[in-house]
Amino acid sequence: MSYLVQLRSFLDVYRAGSISKAANRLGLSQPAVSSHIHSLEALTGYILFTRRSHGVVPTVEASELARQIGDNLDVIETTLTLMRGRSKKIAGIVTIIGPAELLWAKSTRMFSSKIPDELRFKILTGDRQRIYSSLNNGESDLAITTSKPDERKFGFKVIGKEKLIIVASSSMAQEFTGKEVTAELLENLPLIAYDDQLPLVRKMFKNVYNRETKILPSIIVPDLRIIEKMISENHYWSVMPEYLCQDGIKKGKMMHIHHAGDFPENDIYLVWNESGLRHNRVMFFKEYILRISDEGIFFSDI
Repeated sequence: MSYLVQLRSFLDVYRAGSISKAANRLGLSQPAVSSHIHSLEALTGYILFTRRSHGVVPTVEASELARQIGDNLDVIETTLTLMRGRSKKIAGIVTIIGPAELLWAKSTRMFSSKIPDELRFKILTGDRQRIYSSLNNGESDLAITTSKPDERKFGFKVIGKEKLIIVASSSMAQEFTGKEVTAELLENLPLIAYDDQLPLVRKMFKNVYNRETKILPSIIVPDLRIIEKMISENHYWSVMPEYLCQDGIKKGKMMHIHHAGDFPENDIYLVWNESGLRHNRVMFFKEYILRISDEGIFFSDI
């Protein structure tokens, strides 16, 4: 007797941490997915999940089963989807989510005449929590993000690099002219940041100066495009992805502040739910993004 359907449900529950989320992703009812889990528990003789108020927790046996079958089952489904894709028309809606600034900078080159006219798209934006929640509950099919995914829950591939640089308003030129760019110098100048956790700034201090910082930003704005504009027109510094600053630097509205240390880069990931690849439209666009990423569109200097 084949247990492929039950194993697919099991793997999605394991990755989603929730029977209801797995059911939504699979397009099945919650009782149907629960029945599949009970069938496998009866077959294996083990309890696979402990039920909690906000989802399920895998047992040791469930984790071992997922480790043993996960990659093999994903390969089987990918192969079947690719075969179906060659015989069926690619149509429907693909939902993509990512940081607004990254999609703003890169999305125009992601869509071309090579995409079938019957394929439509919905683009969502959000922070790390929103992105992975949307993927996990089946709202989104694919994500493009600099936030590293949980390899136990999602499939992913690095498709590019995001080079980070220090930039400052041109009006601050006298603060840097003839001076070494030290941690102390930056900590005494007005900073504008993405959020109060200072992820880009802290990463820079750690990589370049090998130390933490207690700097307090003058302004917090959760949109890097607004930060770029405020640096161009006011008197601040920040750490930004290079691709968002190139135009302002060329126009002389902001300065690239050079320094002696190695500056950090962020990986850019394409992330997906393995169960979503059962749909040929999602598989098609995933493979399309991987192909165009080889052309370098997700690298800073493109």
